[in-house]
Amino acid sequence: MGSASGLVAIGAVALLAIALWALLRRAFGEPRPEAPTGADAVPAGAAGREATQRAFRAEARAALVALLVGVAVAGLLIAIGATWGRGYGLPYALAGSVGAVAGLAAYTLLPRPSWHVGGDGPVVAELSPRGPMSFARQWVFALPAAAACALVAGLLLAGVFSATDEKGLHRVFQRRSLSGWSTEGGRVVDVQYGLSSSGPFPGWYYGVPVIISTALLVAAVYWALFRAARAARPASADLFAVDTALRGLRTRFIMAASSAALAFQIAGLALISGTVLRASHLDTVPTADPNAVPGTVPVEPGHTLALALILLALVVAVAAVVLLVKSVAVVGRLSAARRAPRERLDLAQAR
Repeated sequence: MGSASGLVAIGAVALLAIALWALLRRAFGEPRPEAPTGADAVPAGAAGREATQRAFRAEARAALVALLVGVAVAGLLIAIGATWGRGYGLPYALAGSVGAVAGLAAYTLLPRPSWHVGGDGPVVAELSPRGPMSFARQWVFALPAAAACALVAGLLLAGVFSATDEKGLHRVFQRRSLSGWSTEGGRVVDVQYGLSSSGPFPGWYYGVPVIISTALLVAAVYWALFRAARAARPASADLFAVDTALRGLRTRFIMAASSAALAFQIAGLALISGTVLRASHLDTVPTADPNAVPGTVPVEPGHTLALALILLALVVAVAAVVLLVKSVAVVGRLSAARRAPRERLDLAQAR
């Protein structure tokens, strides 16, 4: 029965992995054909070329700084968790979201050059509204939002089922299980049950800080998207297309980097929860032979849930790596686009 449940869990998680991969490809894949790219949309003219190169150069620098700051802050929290024993691993749980918040703050606050282009041409203003979700597919925003809601719901559920340890902290999982037995005349008698505790479990001790840090991450993402969308348009209509492309790349970087941090956080918590639940839902089988090693039997449905959480953690961890690579790829595109306009425009002028 236990092996059958395990196979069902593996099959369900495999289907989930395929669905998640398809959604990530659709959400964070290449932009739609009608969306302009930085190199193709650059207008001819020295002023437009210079403004475009300056904008892409500043954006690539800001994205690189954001990645470095985010990784540095996350690494610092991991180092604190390794040395601060009384934290019981809490800095590990907060590393992803706090690092992402720090990186997004650096990315948003770094100054960008204005789109000022010299000349006596007419100044054009765009009146169409621009919001935080105007420059990417809706899947780019829906997937991380659903993941954040699932994380909060899971932490609330884990908090309800958590118990206090010897220090009064809600960080263990308790379950009534077999604690011992006696033998008499070659038979098992006097089977005893008791409460067993396993940890660290993401109860309220870990759940409340992680929920707060996740809410801060969502707020930081919205703030970064809002600033990116509401920044002033160029004064020249010739630069509108390249400005739209640049905002699209900013949006994809913000969402890919923040989603990677969120996915790493979910994967870590799911792996720890699954490991604790799996250990808790294995009962010892009583034996009358004092020299035999007692076997174990899985207790359902907790054992299957534990396996599903462990496999889900592996899937989400792979998705986190993919999203991190996507954010680095956006930095590469920004760096390449800052050099492409001059070559493209020189070739166009030579024709």
